[in-house]
Amino acid sequence: MKKKLIIYLLVSFLLLPTTVLALVKPTKEFYVNDYADILSEETENYIVQKSSALHKQTKAQIVVVTVKNLEGRDLESYATDLFRSFGIGDKKENNGLLLLVSLEERQSRIEVGYGLEGVLPDAKTGRFQDTYMIPYFKEDNFDEGMLNGYKAFYKEVATFYGYTEDIDEPIEEDTSQIIEIVAIVMYVGIIIIVIGFIKNGRGPGGFYYGGRSYRGGSSSRGGFSSGGFSGGGGFSGGGGSSRGF
Repeated sequence: MKKKLIIYLLVSFLLLPTTVLALVKPTKEFYVNDYADILSEETENYIVQKSSALHKQTKAQIVVVTVKNLEGRDLESYATDLFRSFGIGDKKENNGLLLLVSLEERQSRIEVGYGLEGVLPDAKTGRFQDTYMIPYFKEDNFDEGMLNGYKAFYKEVATFYGYTEDIDEPIEEDTSQIIEIVAIVMYVGIIIIVIGFIKNGRGPGGFYYGGRSYRGGSSSRGGFSSGGFSGGGGFSGGGGSSRGF
């Protein structure tokens, strides 16, 4: 009988879902879980202090998790299961927010509970990552990037609930000048191409070279699209966005 029980327990252990085995557990601080060891003590204390105060005033919870890797899982399902496992946000309001970074995969995800979906739709969470976090992550400055991103999301959630005390402004990357330079370069490039066509005598019917006329054939090329990677008892479900860096 004892032998059968041992075999049963062993088989049950082997059949446990990998999702349970792969997830990290909440630390005693709950709001900061730096398993990748990329955050400074100052940043951790800041997040714990801010998230604790926010929760007391609004019942909303913002939790930061960093992991070394995803244990072979995809980012989105890992974030969703992590959100539910931690129970981020109020059970009734489902107003939790998860900021997740996986170091080895170089990916980040924002997971949003239903209760915050209106204030933090997918497009906004993606834009916030692109603006406040990813520029730092690309330079391996994870501590400053997470702190800056946290400030941006904290401000959005706190303002939504009318809790406007001690809000620190995040640093926004100014990309306007870069966009203007790219536009000017493209404009000049088009002008140069047009001038080249005119000088070579090109027209709708072909072009002349050495006194002879040639007609160009037509060809089609497939295009491509690029984009980002599509994150108290809360159970997520509101959506989110992912980014690579």
